[in-house]
Amino acid sequence: MLKWKDFDRSHKIFVWMTAIFVICLVIADLTGAMLFSFQLPGLPEPVLLSAGIIPFPVTFILTDLLNEFYGKEGAKFVTWVGFGMCLLTASLLYVGSLLPVDAHTFIPKATFMTITNQYMGMFVASLIAYLIGQMLDIQVFHIFRAITKHRFIWLRATGSTVVSQLFDSIIVSCIAFWGQMPFHHIMRLAFGNYTWKFIVAVGITPLLYFGHILLARLMPRQEATLESVETEYKSV
Repeated sequence: MLKWKDFDRSHKIFVWMTAIFVICLVIADLTGAMLFSFQLPGLPEPVLLSAGIIPFPVTFILTDLLNEFYGKEGAKFVTWVGFGMCLLTASLLYVGSLLPVDAHTFIPKATFMTITNQYMGMFVASLIAYLIGQMLDIQVFHIFRAITKHRFIWLRATGSTVVSQLFDSIIVSCIAFWGQMPFHHIMRLAFGNYTWKFIVAVGITPLLYFGHILLARLMPRQEATLESVETEYKSV
């Protein structure tokens, strides 16, 4: 029988990264149907965004770090774990919606159904977009990684996110809101979300380098990676 002490630090870090990835993904799905808007000076219309974009960028960083330290297979494994947990969440919400409600419940059936229906409404759209976006992100990341010969972390991380999230934003907006709002509003939402993701992808570059340095320090076998990351970070 395996004991906890049999797992090295890299295995424990992988568990933490997977857990955070799944939590952010599920929360993004649960809040994805809640839209908010704000007006920016100089723009004719308010910026329309989904609340799901708040936790979702965390998955950008984790996907890039998983790609870097655990390879393509490690990143794909976490992608499929996330997919499975989204299915489990949908299944449990559905079962919960079938239960007879007691008169003394703290959460009325109508409130629970609002949350459940909100999640289900985004469920198919987000899963299709998620799988396409994640697999595209992983492939583009490794293409850039091969081209740059493991240099320019910012290029492969930002480049893969920019490409994959364009498809993700358009797919999830079209499937989730088709027939519920005019097409130009759907496109405004899609490109509003994409613009935000692009800004975040560029803005979190320092966090990405910090994550590379931290993981390289925590995993002794990554000494060469640590040296190259620190050198590149100083040159940015």
